[in-house]
Amino acid sequence: MKCPKCGSLNDKVLETRQSKEGVVIKRRRECLNCGYRFTTYERIEEEYIEVIKKNNTVEPFNKEKIIRGILLASKNRPITQEQVRQIADDIEKYLLDEGKLKVSSAEIGDLVKNRLKELDPVSYLRFVSVFDGFEDIKDFEEFIKSFEKKNLDTKG
Repeated sequence: MKCPKCGSLNDKVLETRQSKEGVVIKRRRECLNCGYRFTTYERIEEEYIEVIKKNNTVEPFNKEKIIRGILLASKNRPITQEQVRQIADDIEKYLLDEGKLKVSSAEIGDLVKNRLKELDPVSYLRFVSVFDGFEDIKDFEEFIKSFEKKNLDTKG
């Protein structure tokens, strides 16, 4: 730690105390160059995911939005609240583990789609129709044809 008096990087820690909540560590230090004593504080720097929306605005990642979207898509389907929450938790963990602190809403949507595709095809179709902005019946027909063809290709 740089001494505030002489600028030396040579110091020793005399005392360390943790806050009651455990979120801050206070250290009392002494500069070995000039003898000046000073206090430093350490705290964890939390990582925040930012989402780049389709209109290029940026907003903080909100896991509850993923949960709401999946709940809407899976209404009256055999998907439990626990499964929905697990999907959202897994997506957040994946983004943090991969160091993706700036991510597009499209990528998040793709992650949700992939999970729903495995879990329930009807919920998947519902989610895709809203997320991809289906306009009419033709959009549904084209998507279903493409979906069926992909499923046949992977089975055959």
